[in-house]
Amino acid sequence: MRPFVAPMLWLAAMAAPVHAQDVVKLPSSTQPSVSRPDDLFKLAPGQWHFARQLWTGQDPCDEKICEAGFTSGDLVVSVERSDKFVRIIAGLKACESVGFSELETGSRPGKYTRKKLVALVDDVVKGVSKTCNIPGRVTVPLDAALMFPR
Repeated sequence: MRPFVAPMLWLAAMAAPVHAQDVVKLPSSTQPSVSRPDDLFKLAPGQWHFARQLWTGQDPCDEKICEAGFTSGDLVVSVERSDKFVRIIAGLKACESVGFSELETGSRPGKYTRKKLVALVDDVVKGVSKTCNIPGRVTVPLDAALMFPR
């Protein structure tokens, strides 16, 4: 039994290598249609704002649609939920680059998925900050449960 343990541990370690998230710059012809949510710079800084669609008003979130917005003055983050999917968009005022990611959460995500969403917001902000060489971070963590009212 013992001779098989070392090779099995080696195979297990090689089977799932851990890689850092890559920041990829796309040519303008293949870029997705995602733009920095400049309208969110008008929000009060330092806190998350929740609404059905922040650009149309302060209607409360419903079971299918919700948007959360954050700005720190230089950084803007939009987290948009449409039924079972969430899109995160982040940008810095002094930089053209926009970071974004999408996550399938389902209509009633559990604690694990909500934590994953909060971590993904941080990853997107770190990615756009790295691309722009400008430090930016969300000082108030997203309360993801508010995006999924019951």
